[in-house]
Amino acid sequence: MIGGGSRTAKQRWKCLMQNVSDSEDVGWAQLPDQSLDPVLVSPCDGDDMAGIIERISDGVRLNRKQRVQLHRGFHLFDGTHVSFVADRMYLNGRPTIASVPMVSILNLLSSKKHRLGWDLSKLLIAIGTMTTGAIDTLPIRRVPRRLIGPNRIRDSLDKPTASAMLSWVEWMAEEQLEAPKHSAMNPLGAWSRDVRQRLSTPIGTKFENHLKEAFTHHPTGLEELTIYPWTRRWLAYTRYQRFNTNRTWPFEIVGGKLKFVVRAKNNASRKTSIPEEPGVWAFLISLAFSPHRSSGSDLLYALQFNWTDSKQETHQISAPLRRSIQFLREVIDSNSDRVFVHEERMLVIGRLGHFYEVKVGRGAHGAPFIIRAIDSLGPRSTTALCIHHGTFHSTVPLGDTIVSVILSLVDDVKTSGKIGSLREHIALRPPLGFLSPLNDKHIRFLRDSAVQEFKQITENHSDSIRWLPRDQPTEAGGRNQNMMHLFHRNVAFNRRRRWHQDGNAPNRKNRCDVLVEHAVAADSAMPHPQFIELWHESLKDGSAEEIFEPHHYLHHFGHDRNNWAQLHLQRQHHITLVEDLPVGDIRNGERRYCEIFPRIWDALLQHPIGSTFRLGVLDGGDVTFEHCHLAMTVRNQQERRILRRFATLLGFVEQGTHDQSIVFIRRDHAKQTARRDLALHLDRAQSTLGNPNSSPWHWHFGEVVQTPHHITEFRWGLQQDLRDSNRRLQRPN
Repeated sequence: MIGGGSRTAKQRWKCLMQNVSDSEDVGWAQLPDQSLDPVLVSPCDGDDMAGIIERISDGVRLNRKQRVQLHRGFHLFDGTHVSFVADRMYLNGRPTIASVPMVSILNLLSSKKHRLGWDLSKLLIAIGTMTTGAIDTLPIRRVPRRLIGPNRIRDSLDKPTASAMLSWVEWMAEEQLEAPKHSAMNPLGAWSRDVRQRLSTPIGTKFENHLKEAFTHHPTGLEELTIYPWTRRWLAYTRYQRFNTNRTWPFEIVGGKLKFVVRAKNNASRKTSIPEEPGVWAFLISLAFSPHRSSGSDLLYALQFNWTDSKQETHQISAPLRRSIQFLREVIDSNSDRVFVHEERMLVIGRLGHFYEVKVGRGAHGAPFIIRAIDSLGPRSTTALCIHHGTFHSTVPLGDTIVSVILSLVDDVKTSGKIGSLREHIALRPPLGFLSPLNDKHIRFLRDSAVQEFKQITENHSDSIRWLPRDQPTEAGGRNQNMMHLFHRNVAFNRRRRWHQDGNAPNRKNRCDVLVEHAVAADSAMPHPQFIELWHESLKDGSAEEIFEPHHYLHHFGHDRNNWAQLHLQRQHHITLVEDLPVGDIRNGERRYCEIFPRIWDALLQHPIGSTFRLGVLDGGDVTFEHCHLAMTVRNQQERRILRRFATLLGFVEQGTHDQSIVFIRRDHAKQTARRDLALHLDRAQSTLGNPNSSPWHWHFGEVVQTPHHITEFRWGLQQDLRDSNRRLQRPN
C-alpha cells in the first residue's frame, strides 16, 4: 500500500493515495463536481497569505493587517465562513472544539491546485472536533486494587476515538443537521454529551459495554451521518478484545503543521509530515475516527507500525511448526463432535459435559495457551484454569502443545486423576446447564461410566463431587473437623448467602439452564448444539473475557463500589439518573430536559381551554394528560417545580387533588411573555440540574402558539409512554 522501504516519505504518500483514492474512506470528502473550487472568497492574495503562513511557522507575531485578514477569513461554496483569531479556528463564528494545525489548514485553503473538487467544510469540521480529552475519567479512591483484579482498572483503548467521535456528532447535530419535525434542535447533541458523561468510569470493560449500549439506544438522526464511513463502523460497535495492543493517537500538531505519528526503526515513535492534500487528510481522518475493533483502525495501526520498515521480508513457517499445525487440524477434524473452532478460540466438551475454551496466548506459568472453563452462556461467565506446568512447551512446536491440551480436556475425567486443579473444578462445578445438586432426571444425561470413574478418582484423593445428590444427610459432618475448618466453612457459607441474595448472582438461571430444563421436560437429548451456537454468539458480540477475574465475591464487592464511582460525577452536578436505564436513554441526563420536557411543553400548548393534566405530588409520581397518552415520571422537587412553571405560563391553574396527584385545568391563554419567562426559568434550572456550559435547554423548546379551540390530533411523540417503569420504549418509524 505504501511501497517498499527504499521509498521516500513523499513517494509513500503518493503510493498510498494511488491505492485508496477510490475507497469510501476518501470519497466522503469529495465533491460531485471535481472541477468545483470550494473557496469562493479569500481574505488576501497569494503573496500576503504566504507571508502570514511564514510568520506563523516561524513563531513571529502577526501584525494588525494580517490579523484582520485572518479574522475576515474564507467563504466556502456551501456558505461556511472560516476565520482565525489568535490560534483558534472559527467556523461560522463558533470556535472549534480541538486545536487545529493552522499552517497546514492555511496552506490547503490557499492552494487552488490541491483544494479543487474537495468539500473542505467536512474536512475542517472533522479536524476541528478531533479532541481526545472530551471524556473525563473519574478516579476510584475507595476500592483497593486487590478487590478489583489485575489490569481491571484501565482506560479503554476506545476512549480517544470515542471522545473524538462524540464531539464530532455534537458539532454536526448543532451546526449541520436539520432538526426533526416538531423539534427546535437535533437531539443528537444532548445525546452525545450525556454519553460522554456516562463514560467517566475508569473500568475499561464497563466503558466499552456502556459505549456499545449508547450506540444501540441513539436517537433518530444518527442515520443521517452514515454517509461517513466511521459512523457505520460505530453503529456496529462491539467491545474491543485485544487489550494489550496499545496504540498511539496518530496525529500531533508541531509548529502549526499536522504530523503523522509512526514507528521508527528502533521501535520508538517519530513524526512525519502529512502533505496538504485533502485525499490524504480524508483517508487518515476516517481511519482515526473509527473504533479500534474495526478494519479501518487496524489499517491505520498497520500504517503507523510499518511506515519505516526498511525492507520487505517474507516470513516462512518452519517445517516442524507447519507439521504440528497440520497435526492439530487432523485432531480437531477427528473429534468434530467434541472440538469446535471460532476464529482463534477452540471449544472442547469434556466427558461429563463440562465446556472448556482454549486459545493461543500468554497463560499461566508462561504457557503459550489460555484455558477457561465456561460456567454459563447467556450471560457468558468463565473461570481461568491451569492444567499444565513446567517448560515442556518451550521445546515442543506450538501445534503439538495445543494438541496435548485438547486431548487432555477431551478426556478430562482421566486427566483429573493427575491434575488437581482440573479435578477440583469438575468436582465443584456441575456440567454446563445443570444446577447443583442434580436430581435423577439430570443424571440420565451423564455417562454412567464417566461418573463412576470420576467418583473413584475423587475417593482416591479424599474428595467428593459436590453437584451429585447425596444418599444420606450428613448431620454430624463437622464432628471430625477442627475449629479452623469450621471457621472457614462458616465464612464461605456467609459469603455465598450474601451473593445468592443479590439479583445479579452468577448462579442465576441462564439460557443454558433453561435449555436443559426444556430437554428434561421434553425427554429429549442434551442440547449441546444449542450450547455451541450460544458460544459462537457470545464471541461475536464481544463479551469474551480477556483478563483474570478474582473470586466472584470480591469482584461483586468491587462492582458495587464501581457503580458508585461511575455515577459520582453526575451526582456532583445534581443530575438525576435512573441507573438501570440504558446509557443514552431519552429519560436520563440532558436528553431528559432537551427532549421529554419540550414534548410536555408542546402537549400543554395543544390542549384547549378546559383541558386537564395531572402532576404527581410525590417523587416517582407521573405527569399525565387528558387528551394524549404522553406520560413521564417526576423524580424530584426540581422537576415538579419546572412543570408547575409550565402550567402557570400557559394558563393552567390548580383544580384540586386526586389519587396523590394535583389536577391542573386550563383557564386562560398563554402569557404574552411566556417564551421569555420560560428561557429565564430553564437557564436557572440548567445551572443546578445540568451542565451550564452546554447549549441552553430552552433552544429545544418550541414557540408559543395560539390556544386551539378544539382537540387536535397529537403527533406520535406526544403519545409515548416515557415513564421509568416502561422498559419497552419504542422508536418512531
